[in-house]
Amino acid sequence: MQTRIISLIIHSYMAAFFLCCALPAIALENFDFETPYLVHPQRQIWDFSLIRHNDQYHLYYHTIAQQTPHPAQADTIWHATSEDLKSWNIDGPVLTSGPDWYDETAMWAPHVVFDPASERWAMLYTGVASGMVQRACLAWSHDLHNWEKSAANPVFEPDNQIYFWDADVNWSSFRDPFVFHDGQQWNMLSTCALRLGTYPGYRRAIVHRATSSNLIEWSDGGVFFEHDGTSGRANDFESVQYHVRDGWHHLFFVEQDPNVDHHATSHMVASDPNYWTMHEREFIDAGWAPEIIRFDSDARAEVYARLAKGQDPRDDSWFVTVRFDSLRYTDNGFTAEVYQTPDLADSWLEGQGDFETPRATFRDNALWRMQAGSFPEGHGWFNSRENYSGPLSGMGSPGDTLGSSATGKIESKEFLLRGRTLRLLLAGSFHPDDCYVALLDATTDQILDQVHSLGETALTERFWDVSLWHGQFVKLAVVDLADEGWIAVDGIEEQDEYLSAIDQGPGLARLQTLKAVPSPFNGHTEFRLELKQQAPLKLEIFDVRGYKVWQAPELLAPAGITIVPWDSGNLASGTYMLRALLNGRPAGVLRFTLVE
Repeated sequence: MQTRIISLIIHSYMAAFFLCCALPAIALENFDFETPYLVHPQRQIWDFSLIRHNDQYHLYYHTIAQQTPHPAQADTIWHATSEDLKSWNIDGPVLTSGPDWYDETAMWAPHVVFDPASERWAMLYTGVASGMVQRACLAWSHDLHNWEKSAANPVFEPDNQIYFWDADVNWSSFRDPFVFHDGQQWNMLSTCALRLGTYPGYRRAIVHRATSSNLIEWSDGGVFFEHDGTSGRANDFESVQYHVRDGWHHLFFVEQDPNVDHHATSHMVASDPNYWTMHEREFIDAGWAPEIIRFDSDARAEVYARLAKGQDPRDDSWFVTVRFDSLRYTDNGFTAEVYQTPDLADSWLEGQGDFETPRATFRDNALWRMQAGSFPEGHGWFNSRENYSGPLSGMGSPGDTLGSSATGKIESKEFLLRGRTLRLLLAGSFHPDDCYVALLDATTDQILDQVHSLGETALTERFWDVSLWHGQFVKLAVVDLADEGWIAVDGIEEQDEYLSAIDQGPGLARLQTLKAVPSPFNGHTEFRLELKQQAPLKLEIFDVRGYKVWQAPELLAPAGITIVPWDSGNLASGTYMLRALLNGRPAGVLRFTLVE
């Protein structure tokens, strides 16, 4: 009996030992607020191609500067990667236009496929020559990161006797390739137009088809679909997608109508492509340049990506992003329905009051209202006074606010607390009893502990000691009960370190002081910072629109006072914001004034 008791004690001890040893190896929770968008800061994203390889998403797209009024001059194809379609790394440009004539003006609409025959990735794209003349071009890659244009470029251009296209006529349409293999050969569908009547004749919009055995040499396959509407028959079909589901043939596209400012995604379905008709066309979504991808053969829904456009109230420029949701086929494959992904469904499950539907705020709306910025991480965060969840979300518009009178709370899913510290970014009014983030017992909903803002308007890094509840099942709640208060939070993540090891307190406690001397100033000032301890320091300056206008190289600042001189150069007079980052994380924000 004694031996058995000793054995049980040893077994229990060893189980506890291995549990404690195993906890750090298990992935810690990250309660972020990113939403299913790709945002390229200060640039508009245009036509794109999404693929998945080795459980990682790759997006290729062309861009223009946000302030550019028209997308025609896009001269670079960019590459971004993601694990979840929410948090993205922009890896950089992979192709640029020129120096050859066939794409010397612009590069548009990449479509990436894998070619088993050559064991390479192929990118078909629109090469735009002088006069905006468009042709199909090709690039190759072995690793999805390094791309090389084909020596055969351009790989296809239409016959100018059959199609309303001419190498010497401005804006000759042949663009937006969609490539698929039908089991026998490669097919490429493109925007094009027939030439009808006596030359030069008149145009009739079509979806053009070309075929190939090797993606390099293409043959004219003729008309895949011809515009048969009662009006607008010259309007181009852009961003075509073709899919067959359960015997039904689906065509998705955008009709480029010069008489409207916004273009929606259109859909046609029939048992045979010959039966498609514009008279039965449906608009299924407000976004455009659609892409529908079935990554898993048994998936109930397919990824539905499209461009989402909004107008920046700071300068009336357009910002264009990519939004990712899902599309499902119902009625035995006949009906295509778009389903928007709930913003915070992965982590935040319940809401009450004005936040009954858990939602994220899209980008820094305070800047859009010409106010001091909050500087969130990424493009999604939570703010109890905001009311904009992004283009196509159906909630708010840039700069909209619920106001400080909005109240409610959101609760997270329950989770096993494996970390000993919670790191988060926090801002809001100083209402300790009414605006806070709470740690809840998952079974009883009892508040175990809570943390509140110290009155910061900019999100400030905080470290929260939760080691007392290590190993328990808990939930998080973001609470705003104050009629004249608000709270903002971002980037909540577990860290398996004791608080003493990572410098206690909020980021501003490590940055003792931050000021400009003199301020207001004309031309030259000095930023004076006092640090509690030595740390890597980086300074950035933003204008009131939120655009970064200056940054200093990172330096190792000592404990005590550091002085950084600054010359405003050609910047206009006005209000600017200085952000200090310690160890790469926001530590303090200073608002200052430049005068003439």
